[in-house]
Order: sequence, then C-alpha cells, then structure tokens
Amino acid sequence: MKTTSPAYILGFMLAICTAFGTGIASVHYATLNMLIKNEKLHKNRIICRVFNLPVAGVSADAFQKAINDTITREQITYQGRAWDVYKQKDTGNIGFIFSGTGFWDRISGIMALSSDLSKVINIQFLDQKETPGLGARIEEGWFIDQFKGVLVAWDQPVDKRIIVGPAPNPNAKNRVDAITGATQTSLALMRFLNSELESFRKAIKEWREKTMLEIPPPLE
Repeated sequence: MKTTSPAYILGFMLAICTAFGTGIASVHYATLNMLIKNEKLHKNRIICRVFNLPVAGVSADAFQKAINDTITREQITYQGRAWDVYKQKDTGNIGFIFSGTGFWDRISGIMALSSDLSKVINIQFLDQKETPGLGARIEEGWFIDQFKGVLVAWDQPVDKRIIVGPAPNPNAKNRVDAITGATQTSLALMRFLNSELESFRKAIKEWREKTMLEIPPPLE
C-alpha cells in the first residue's frame, strides 16, 4: 500500500490515536488512587485551616485525626442540592462548601460562620483558576484575613449581605476590599458568595426545624 494513499493515512492516524489514547488512559487509572488521596488531603487541610484546628504533624492521618476529634459532618439536602455541613464541637461554628462562577472558571471553597450565622469566622478556597497575579490573589492571606469577623448583613438585599469592594459606607462591618486590577473576579465572588449564603441559610433553617420535629417527645 502506498504511504500516500487515503487508506494508509487513515490507518496510521488511527493507530497513533489508539496508542496515545491507551497510554493516557493507563496513566490515568494507574494514578487515580493517588489523585483521590491527594484531593482528600487537600480538602482536609482546608477544613483544618478554615476552623483553625491544631494539627499534630503534616501527614494525611494527622489532618484526619484533627478533624475527627473536633468536627462533626452532616449532609443536608435542600431543593435537590446536597450540602456538606461541618460543625466545630467546642464553639458551635458551622461551615459549608460554596461554589460559583468566577471571571474565568468555577471557584469553590469553605466558609465558616458563627453558630447563629451572623458572622464570618473564616474563608478558605479549595479550587480556583483565575488569572495569576490578578484574580488568583483571592487565595492570598491579606485578602482572606479580611473576612475574619465580617458581619453578614442579613437585613440588607441578598446581593449586599457581604460587600467586596467599594460601598457607600467604607467602614461598613460587612465589607472587604476588592483586589486591585481584578474587579471582575471580586464582583463575581461577591455575587455568588451572597447567593450561596442565602441558599445555605434556608437549607440550615429547614434542616434544624426538621431535626427538632424528629426528636421524640419525652416519656411521661
């Protein structure tokens, strides 16, 4: 068969695609367990960080033990969405995983709130793919630290409960500074954080009411 014939070219391309596809699939499945373990370790690190848990070491077991000793986890469902809810045993602080669309891609993280949901305790990001040096700076300490102690203005419109950027009152207790040069990321973060807070409040309220109803009355 001539090397310039359509059949030869098609067969050659098919063989190359099959070889590379098989190789990539083999590598993927060979490293799948490692990827799962690394993803779990990363998530546990973020949980420990957001609740400021003491961790005795840097191993995966150390982070898991810190969580097992101090955090309880519940999964609640609201309007078809499952929420992973983390509660700190000694303080009652409550955390949840949030996610939303940033300027370029999905942003996800964990927010910890006081037990009455009135104040942000901490916020940490699990994943983001914003522009390095601009929107990606949401993971920097100076930006994250601004959220510690911020009040959630539940009496304000949904999109203004937490303000990221300028506000009529620059000293507002529910406001943090935006990232210079990353206006779109800052606005996107504010938008979906407030949306997630509203949904979470409704979910946790329904869950608490349901839990109370399911507690059997005392025996007479």
